[in-house]
Amino acid sequence: MIYLKWTRSELVTLEMDALYTEVDEDGWVQREVGVCSEGLVVHQLTPSTTRPGWFGLARLSRLMLNSNVTKLEFETFWHAGRNDI
Repeated sequence: MIYLKWTRSELVTLEMDALYTEVDEDGWVQREVGVCSEGLVVHQLTPSTTRPGWFGLARLSRLMLNSNVTKLEFETFWHAGRNDI
């Protein structure tokens, strides 16, 4: 898995301060979690059961598939959101 952090400088339409995504090796987003400036989870989304990654995000290009955060950082926010949302 590849873990990416997106901010408003990369995604102009982002409504939160940071969006963390877990992407498989084929470029399909598997999970995403949004975080506000206070570090609180404000958004959490899992893919539909019909096909991994099919919940509104496009498949990412292989050129974009370089992690810029760790799995631990993603999982920390993911598990924090499970209880808060």
